[in-house]
Amino acid sequence: MPRVQFACEGRVLFTTTQDRLPEVPRTGEVLVVEDDRYVVVDVVYWARRAGAMDRRELWPVVHLSLLDEETWARRLERRMPASSRGKPPVRY
Repeated sequence: MPRVQFACEGRVLFTTTQDRLPEVPRTGEVLVVEDDRYVVVDVVYWARRAGAMDRRELWPVVHLSLLDEETWARRLERRMPASSRGKPPVRY
């Protein structure tokens, strides 16, 4: 059963296991864990022994960083569409 570990500041927050291949978040993506916003900093894959000596299983470890309110507000502001000002000025 594939497992994904989520870690923040050197400690494991939680581990998920799913029957089908779990979706691993991409770098820069924002996740909400227990009402706290985290941004994905890095994803590292570890090979661990699974049963026989020649079998390995990949476990992705997703490293998160806590996102403060000011940074979250700036990210939301950047995602708003720009106001339409009409056509660009004619230069020639």
